[in-house]
Amino acid sequence: MGTAAITASAALAQNAPPPAPVPASQPTDEIVVTGTSIRGVAPVGSNLVSVTAETLAATGEQTVTGALDSVPSLSGVTGQGTTSAFYQPSIHQLGASASNSTLVLIDGHRGPTGGTNHTFLDPNIVPDIMIQRVEVLAEGASSVYGSDAVAGVINFITRRKFDGIRADVSTTLRDGTTGYSAGLLMGTTGDTFSAVVGAGYIYQDNLRNKDRDFTYPDHRNVSLGNGRTGGNFLTSFCDPASINSTALTCTNWDVTDLLGKETRQNVMARISFTPTSALEMGVDLLYSRRRGVSRNGAGTIQATVFSGGQQANPFYTGPGASQTVRWDATSLFGPAKGHNNSDSMYANFTLGYDFTSDWHLDFLASAGRDESSTFTTGAINSSVALLGLNGTTNGGGSLTAISIPGTTTIITQLPLTTANALDVWNPASSNRTSQAVRDALMDNTNLLRNTTGYQQVRASVTGSLFELPAGAVKLAVGGEMYNTQLSQFVSRANNSGPARQGSQQLKYDFSRKVYSGFAELNVPVISPEMGVSFISKLDLSASVRYDHYSEFGGTTNPKFAFNLDPIEGLRLRGNYSTSFVSPPLTIFGDQYGSFGTAGWSTQTNNVNIPVSAYPAVAQIIPSCAGQALCNIATLQGIQVTSGDQNAGPQEGSGWSLGVDLGPQLVPGLHAGITYWSTKFDGGTTGPQLQNVINTASAQFLLSFYPGCATQADIAAVTQGIPQTNSQAACTNYIFRTINSNWLNLRVAGIDYNIDYDLRTESAGTFSAGISGTQFTRYRQSFGDGPFYDILGTAGINGTFPSNRTKLRGYLGWSDGTLAIRAFANYTGSYRNWSSSTVTPLTRDENGNPSGGGDKVKSQTTFDLNISYDLPGVLNGARIAVASRNLFDKDPPYYNGASGYYSLINNPYGRTVTLNLSIKL
Repeated sequence: MGTAAITASAALAQNAPPPAPVPASQPTDEIVVTGTSIRGVAPVGSNLVSVTAETLAATGEQTVTGALDSVPSLSGVTGQGTTSAFYQPSIHQLGASASNSTLVLIDGHRGPTGGTNHTFLDPNIVPDIMIQRVEVLAEGASSVYGSDAVAGVINFITRRKFDGIRADVSTTLRDGTTGYSAGLLMGTTGDTFSAVVGAGYIYQDNLRNKDRDFTYPDHRNVSLGNGRTGGNFLTSFCDPASINSTALTCTNWDVTDLLGKETRQNVMARISFTPTSALEMGVDLLYSRRRGVSRNGAGTIQATVFSGGQQANPFYTGPGASQTVRWDATSLFGPAKGHNNSDSMYANFTLGYDFTSDWHLDFLASAGRDESSTFTTGAINSSVALLGLNGTTNGGGSLTAISIPGTTTIITQLPLTTANALDVWNPASSNRTSQAVRDALMDNTNLLRNTTGYQQVRASVTGSLFELPAGAVKLAVGGEMYNTQLSQFVSRANNSGPARQGSQQLKYDFSRKVYSGFAELNVPVISPEMGVSFISKLDLSASVRYDHYSEFGGTTNPKFAFNLDPIEGLRLRGNYSTSFVSPPLTIFGDQYGSFGTAGWSTQTNNVNIPVSAYPAVAQIIPSCAGQALCNIATLQGIQVTSGDQNAGPQEGSGWSLGVDLGPQLVPGLHAGITYWSTKFDGGTTGPQLQNVINTASAQFLLSFYPGCATQADIAAVTQGIPQTNSQAACTNYIFRTINSNWLNLRVAGIDYNIDYDLRTESAGTFSAGISGTQFTRYRQSFGDGPFYDILGTAGINGTFPSNRTKLRGYLGWSDGTLAIRAFANYTGSYRNWSSSTVTPLTRDENGNPSGGGDKVKSQTTFDLNISYDLPGVLNGARIAVASRNLFDKDPPYYNGASGYYSLINNPYGRTVTLNLSIKL
């Protein structure tokens, strides 16, 4: 986040002190505090973490979500470059993708969601220079905000006021890649009017695979201990093509990207007007543009080709009547480019009105839109390649196989000549494929475009009901209407040849209406002025919210909390809440459960099936009769991916207890520790085959067909779902991936922070601190299956980890002009429980993993930040340098194609950001 000024900050993340109450006669002094609907008070019973813009900038990251990766309680924010989903941070590793249980807000309200998988709000749409602070509330908050807040809330709070002009420029340097960013902030404040406008530009160049040698896919030189070595993730797809061979010897690693190129431009304006002392109105406008591109392989093809007969390929080389060829087109055509774009915008109108000196009205009307798309250029059309290899549109060369899914059309291209055939036997430099065929191979389409919109109206009143000896009892009540829409457009080649001659277009339209009512009560029971023995202060709060969804009806979620201060500077706190996450619109799908990425396709699975649960498998593979398990790698099946019209809310509950120490006890000390526990049931996800076969209530999703499935069998489970590749001659099984409420989690842990500042009269201020999260429990189950322990593992879930330890400590010094701060970051070791682990997993009696897996080492890195104020330069200037991973340490080895696990570690290496901030 190189476009914000860097100063000496108190801590990376520290407990936010309670804000002072706002007098009703000063409506312009708006206070936005996360986790409560009551103006002028902090949330009771909560560990509210506040991260300032200066602290975020000190990380040297270009984007705000990249900077937040340094907050130990957060995960899922390490991404850079093109992705099919937006950059969605997650609290406490609690779900991700469709099951993400973290609510992201901008200035306390929702915004436009984007991405082309499950849509989320990307906070990077806000110009970095507009960020005032980020507040993280790591606990359930649906009683205030409604959906998505099971794990908690991340609220990105922007500047309301600024006087003058500020310009920031920075450059980010990494081995093999460079980034640039710039920001401009302008504002003015008058007696009744204020306006602030911020604009940002970010460019991050691509990072090539070959610039990180640890990502080379052949890891057989990496020792895993006990005589085991890393895996070989090379492929058998080569140029020239491999012939009748499955040897893993080839890769396009050296010409493709590890992380794609990304450019962002965004602008935000906030304008407020106070015509009277009791009335304030405001307008917020935002526009953001993101363009990403990544160099990928141009595509691979596997086919049977013939030396003679009516399907003879004139370029056929080598002995035999037929060959199985595996070809990678990247050498001939160069890498393909995967594009990932988005355009986001929103407009807000806010109104605040003081009815009396104590009662206040808040009103919000907000609307926004996002258009996100993914598409590829330069990737081969597989049906054109097949037509050029064996004259058909299927890999086996069958002259009777249907070409266009869902029809009876059979397309052939015979005879094959040097004018229409494809040569895969000669390297790119001497390849004999005609220019006409090369052009046809590039005639392809695979576009997915999501257009989302939302409209939100919210009104609430807050004030004091009556006075108690300890103070005023405060109440907030309100209502909200939230509508959202999602339109999906899909265009892809339909397996009939060049896309201009035949392609498939699909369009889906989904919508949702939500009506809500909420209330919150804050009760001061004991105050210091009352002189109660052993209790200085006691506050209680209760809140509740009802939400009614057009898809699944209503849900009610309460929250109860307390603060107890035995003495000034010592606080005990706690809370209990229930929360929920509404399923993404794509989970419901249309009347058939279809949506943009739904479909059915032929596939194989290397998995062991329990014969007792699926006795029909022994009729297909006789050698499995009498065996406990049967491997089905040799069988061809169909996977049907769809949504579920009967999906319901993802439900959560949680509680926490904590202790805070303030500087009243020890001058300069801020410390806190929180034990938290969260229960999450019915998380939406697509079931993996391994889960299905070991969960009795889900085993109906897999069916075997001795003698092959009939067309009627296939039609019964694929109605309305698009077919995405050719059907096999014999379908031995059908696996239904119904995205629905399958995932259950039980997670607990400890969040802690200690920050200490020692101020001296002549030697400046010395500071030290540490913050971290230690998970003590992470258990999951699938459907109604038994829970099993996954703490300290990664890979068992494809979209979120369950690591045990993450912490960050620092030492710093500042004299008011020069600031120096050094950080140490630690991520604990974990086990690789993915399908690529070399060390076999052990499993319990239910088939769930219980041990084994490769050990992935812990990682410790160091950061160094230095900033210097330039006195007398214009109206203020600052230069800064921030270095992350100072000693350029590679991520620990994880047995997979890239050699590291991207949800916990990153491949950036040493990152140095140089920043100049000038106030004009």
